[in-house]
Amino acid sequence: MPTIREQLRRMVTERDVPTRGFAWGELMEALEELEDAAKPLAAAPLEGEDVSVLVELLNQRGRLPMRGQTPATHSMPPEELVQLKALKILEQAGRLDRVQDVLERLNREPGSPALKAMARRLLQRVDGEEPA
Repeated sequence: MPTIREQLRRMVTERDVPTRGFAWGELMEALEELEDAAKPLAAAPLEGEDVSVLVELLNQRGRLPMRGQTPATHSMPPEELVQLKALKILEQAGRLDRVQDVLERLNREPGSPALKAMARRLLQRVDGEEPA
């Protein structure tokens, strides 16, 4: 059986969404793997396919077919938590160049204060890195 990370890649490259959806815990584990891969000197560095997965998670506004219950104990909706994690990983990997339009959208649209603040901060960072 393919790993969740492989299933996420397949979802992006082949538009093949698992019929049963993703389990919340497994999705969080896959995002943790991607976060580890984005760290400098990672044993298994973040690959281009992984970056595409993170961008797609942002483009889908964090909405994925889920099975089972998502935790309701967090201060933001699960979709926004997925987006926040994807942004943090892309920032850590230095790949914000792929999501400037998403950052602008997140800054404009209603959402949790934490997600909007992250989008604003990253937009300022991206704007500061652009050549004059």
